[in-house]
Amino acid sequence: MTVTSLAAGQGAARVALAGALVVAVNAAGRGYEPRILPSSLDRGFWLAGSGLAASLAAFWGSTSLTVVALACLLFTFLAFCGRCVFHSVVRGARRRGVTTPTVIVGADRHGQRLAVTLLGHPEYGLLPIGFINDGEESELRLPVLGKPGDLREILRDHGVRAVVIAGQDDQATARTARSLGCAVYFAPEPGDVLVDFVPLREHVRSFTLLRMRPAPQARVTWPLKRVLDIAAAMVGLLISAPILAVCAAVVRWEIGPGVLFRQRRVGYGGEPIELIKLRTLKPVDAHESATRWSIAHDHRLGPVGKALRKTSLDELPQLWNVLKGDMSIVGPRPERPFFVDQFSNSTPRYHLRHRVPVGITGWAQIHGLRGDTSIEDRARFDNHYIDDWSLRTDFKIMLRTAWSLLRPGGS
Repeated sequence: MTVTSLAAGQGAARVALAGALVVAVNAAGRGYEPRILPSSLDRGFWLAGSGLAASLAAFWGSTSLTVVALACLLFTFLAFCGRCVFHSVVRGARRRGVTTPTVIVGADRHGQRLAVTLLGHPEYGLLPIGFINDGEESELRLPVLGKPGDLREILRDHGVRAVVIAGQDDQATARTARSLGCAVYFAPEPGDVLVDFVPLREHVRSFTLLRMRPAPQARVTWPLKRVLDIAAAMVGLLISAPILAVCAAVVRWEIGPGVLFRQRRVGYGGEPIELIKLRTLKPVDAHESATRWSIAHDHRLGPVGKALRKTSLDELPQLWNVLKGDMSIVGPRPERPFFVDQFSNSTPRYHLRHRVPVGITGWAQIHGLRGDTSIEDRARFDNHYIDDWSLRTDFKIMLRTAWSLLRPGGS
């Protein structure tokens, strides 16, 4: 499209717009997603749509609709031919041995059939080198390399780059393999009701493969989260500076020197961070500060402290934590180490909250789970946010948080 536009004498701005539209439309149609066995016909309508959008951008108003249509057809034809050549080269390279070392978790009948299929069809690019299995199986075409608990050593020692979980519900294995940089697939048995609930995009000779979504940090939009954090923190600190000054003055009037306090919390990856807040109450000692769960109804809390907590103005200094990179605007709320240890032992999946940076506000908070509320519910909400993370969700949480500040309910 770029060459056609330049040859037709279109300006650089139109050419750039046309190219951007091609990329945007194909990205929206998931045309750039990796596939196990790519087909030139996949996303064909999106390819043609990107050509049409680009043709309109490049030629609209400067020539006839006939030229626009011809440019669209030419782009679609050339793009299709290019994809055919590229995919043919990929399949040929795989047949010649350019494949991805793969292990299959589960050596039962389903896992063995899947291994035989992959061995017989290298064009799929997944070369099984062995099984990971808990039990003993006989007459295997491939060796058992170890048990799920040996996963890290197996991946390192054998250079494994893909893991196929053959019908076994092994969440820990899947998440560990993904965290180590492997592509992870779940292969439900043929006829499994699961395939009626999810879109089927990948298969190996009609054995369904469900590709595990990348972790939030591995998605192309993740760097934009940090950009948004920096912009929001800088604007927030600038706008709130007069408010912080007033709050600091009234805090000093009520409780004396030391208007800011720093408290050790657990952040991303379980690493400690030093959280900054406006002081609303002076604890008896450091032990009380580290282990006292809630001070919302403490009799020592004065009018200023209550007002700051009710309006959440005591949280404003955490914008500095965001700017430093210790926190994000949106994420699971950070907790003190004493309670993290306690909740990790008593609450399922609580420790998984630390897969992303902690935040000033979060999915649990906008649903009323703050202060003295169910830890199990908060962990479930936080983990749902992480599993389904997107920039759109972050924007939604920020807007709902801003709205809630207009009708504060306290903590």
